[in-house]
Amino acid sequence: MARFAQSTIAAEIKKTTDRAVLVVIEGEEHWIPRSVCLDGDSLSVGDDDLIVADWWLEKNGIEP
Repeated sequence: MARFAQSTIAAEIKKTTDRAVLVVIEGEEHWIPRSVCLDGDSLSVGDDDLIVADWWLEKNGIEP
């Protein structure tokens, strides 16, 4: 199984769907797919300190 670099981001989940979570980072809203989060299936509103794949953060201009 391939392993990807991951980083923890300090962002509280404000809203969720089956496929993504909405977080606010430095005043900006970002939808993050559950598939790029560690334990993405178990994330819920109010959770914070998400662990997200570095490639996705870089692609979307988010600093870990």
